[in-house]
Amino acid sequence: MTYSTPRVPLTRLEIPDYALGIRGKMLRSEKTRPDSLSNFSSILYGLSLPDSVTDNAFSNATNGYPDSSLRIDEETRVTLPWRDETEAVIADLVTNDGEPFGASPRGALQRVVERYLKRGLTPVLGYEFEFWIFHDEDRGRRDGETEGLGRVKNAYSLSRIAGAADLIEEFVARMQHIGIEVETFHSELGPGLFEFTLSPQPALRAADNAARAKQYMRELCAERGLAASFMAKPFGGESGAGGHIHSSLMAGGRNIFAEEPGRLSETARQYLAGLLATMSDFTALFAPYVNSYKRFAPDMYVANRPSWGNDDRSVACRTLTSNVSAARVEHRISGADTSPYFSALGVLAGGIHGIENSLDLDETAKTGAPLPTELSEATEKFANSPIAKELLGEIFVGAVHQLQRTEIREYEQWLRTNITSWERSRHLEHH
Repeated sequence: MTYSTPRVPLTRLEIPDYALGIRGKMLRSEKTRPDSLSNFSSILYGLSLPDSVTDNAFSNATNGYPDSSLRIDEETRVTLPWRDETEAVIADLVTNDGEPFGASPRGALQRVVERYLKRGLTPVLGYEFEFWIFHDEDRGRRDGETEGLGRVKNAYSLSRIAGAADLIEEFVARMQHIGIEVETFHSELGPGLFEFTLSPQPALRAADNAARAKQYMRELCAERGLAASFMAKPFGGESGAGGHIHSSLMAGGRNIFAEEPGRLSETARQYLAGLLATMSDFTALFAPYVNSYKRFAPDMYVANRPSWGNDDRSVACRTLTSNVSAARVEHRISGADTSPYFSALGVLAGGIHGIENSLDLDETAKTGAPLPTELSEATEKFANSPIAKELLGEIFVGAVHQLQRTEIREYEQWLRTNITSWERSRHLEHH
């Protein structure tokens, strides 16, 4: 007798976290309708990239990592045509009274966006991601031993794009099916390094789209025996992978970032001043891992201090104002490794701080004090920042800080117990 597997309508719940961007689970679709009740463990905000668990005030071994209710955002429900009978929808943890869970990055972003909306402003974000594509068997090799996808590493190479054309076309088509517009796709300067950009959208929609695009790219590559990685700096002598954000402000249906070509509006000047003033406080959101800080290198177009300039890729904030309707600032500090919700929070919290406090933009001061140079410095600065606590909430700040402290402890433990090739080459034959 031939057995045919029945098709059961399934929905994948996609829940923003701190490390992977989105995590989740598969449910029967009828269990995810608006009148259905779903829960998820609060351990979500204590999981590192390799899933070591960090206890925090609201989720720990003592209280048993309790469940929290989920709120499904029906506006994010899509059908995945490449997965038979499967939908996807974004959900988020909420409290018993239906308020966003204090540690939720998506909930924190909603709260920051609301501060703009109360002023009649709508923040718009456009993400661009550099990322690595390897043949799966190459991913674990040592620095410099893998070529990545393609034999050369030229930026904007048409030959490299042609070699990956089938993958690119499938990715763009899949994203188009679920309402995510991929504007550009090109090769970057690095082994297997590529970049795609997403069309600008209102902030929350943009962050959701970015989290999905990263996850779905990883899945598509896995289907084809490839491995996609958004790691910030896998190769010491090569460029890192950036996750730049272009941001602008809308009011009354128009972009108000520039009053005329080449001239920032007063609101935009305050916004940009806020980005610069808070950049050190929020570096832990733009660079949340030990490896993230190895990407910072001015000679590789990653500034290491708050700075700005018009159409200048050597600075932290690059303003683009020649076209008034598309005027924006490109925030270039964030790496591709961070959560899109984290980077959006760092940018928009900084911007609203500048607007609410009417900060002045110094035309001549295009460099500031150096940004934190390692995660330990950045996360302590973030944890002790009154601005971060006021805009993002103490629960969120505390949970991020605790998770990053775990990352630091595990790295320091690894350093203590592993002998590096540098140590061997320096000491083994000379002592």
